[in-house]
Amino acid sequence: MTSPLDSSQIRVAGSGALWKAPLGTALPTDGSTAWGAGFVNLGYEKEGFTLTQDYKTAEVTGWQSLEALRLIATQLTRKLAFETLQSNTDTVGLAWGGATITPTTGGKYSLDIPDGQLDEFILGIDWNDGATSQRLIVQRAALASLPTVKYLRTDAVTYPLEVQALKPADGTKSILVYGTDTAVAGA
Repeated sequence: MTSPLDSSQIRVAGSGALWKAPLGTALPTDGSTAWGAGFVNLGYEKEGFTLTQDYKTAEVTGWQSLEALRLIATQLTRKLAFETLQSNTDTVGLAWGGATITPTTGGKYSLDIPDGQLDEFILGIDWNDGATSQRLIVQRAALASLPTVKYLRTDAVTYPLEVQALKPADGTKSILVYGTDTAVAGA
């Protein structure tokens, strides 16, 4: 049986927020509990975010069949891409791979840019479409690459970031998803 045509099941991530916290910060256990101490809101985002899932397999073939007999999962990569608009301690530090920012006086600062392994952190995303909402929590995340930042006269400086989900040390799921949506919940 196919689902009937129902335009009320079309979703638009009309608004939302991205959150960052150090590894080990207590996580919310549902989609409506407030983000706890340690989480910082990354502020304005240019257009939302993109989730990319790359699932790779290897085929098992046999002499008696032209078609694959079985697929063996070999790799699963989940990445989230977003573009922050605000320049502050959290966004600039993240764009420089987890740089430590040392303030001095009069709004001046210096960056201690890490060499080698980039900072790991927790990434949280909330988005909503009216009464429908979804929360994604990447329990262990790292930048997949450093961003190309454009400093132009005719546009705002943005930080286009791509974050990869990593397997948590305790072996749990890399991404937790909670939502409020009667169509998805089947209610």
